[in-house]
Amino acid sequence: MLEQIDELRKEVDNRRPLKPELMNIISQRFREEWTYHSNAIEGNTFTYKETAFFLRAGLTVIGKSLREHLEIVNHAEAIDYLQEVINVRDLTERFFKDIHAILFQGVRDIKFSPGDYKKEDNHALTITGKIHQYTPAIHVSTEMENLIRWYDNEKEKLHPIQLAAILHHKLVAIHPFTDGNGRVSRLAMNLILMKNGFPPAIIRNENREEYYTALDQADHGDFQPIIDLVALEVKNNLDLILCQPK
Repeated sequence: MLEQIDELRKEVDNRRPLKPELMNIISQRFREEWTYHSNAIEGNTFTYKETAFFLRAGLTVIGKSLREHLEIVNHAEAIDYLQEVINVRDLTERFFKDIHAILFQGVRDIKFSPGDYKKEDNHALTITGKIHQYTPAIHVSTEMENLIRWYDNEKEKLHPIQLAAILHHKLVAIHPFTDGNGRVSRLAMNLILMKNGFPPAIIRNENREEYYTALDQADHGDFQPIIDLVALEVKNNLDLILCQPK
């Protein structure tokens, strides 16, 4: 599939520059869908329609908490930040912390400082029913240094989709923050893709079980499912761009 995706990207490149009004429509759609699905995966109860309405009109949605509203606007601002720094920043520990700080700016009902690594160990119940222990808090800084070193060594060797998907898993496996690890990981994944000329891979809420299963398989050394899932979403968004009128 990667060769097919590279051909599709070449087709998109050959159409550039795309009309500004078309680019605005596509960018807005990606921003809304990415924000909705990434938050929905983590339990935010906004519908896609409500997410789009709030981002476009700036009007609060009745029955939704302040926390959920902040999750929407902060995630959209994190995407805007990626667009601003895409050509001047790469993945570093400071980048991960900055993205985490944006995601939690203004959120008051939390017991951690946005942008800081976790102070206590954390774990999760996997889709197979087993308890998965993440990297102990005391080892997070070392593992994050190792992650950046791995990224710097592999970014010229792996296909960008492989690089993005594997880094996403590695970051989730460390779980460096108390909360927000999934969203930070998906944002980092898409920075890699966009820096290499691809559209973002929007992991959809309706594919959440497949997504978690793929991450669980990667825990056991099989990265192909998460690579395939990311590749399919990139392909879908390339097709979306190409189906627009020239």
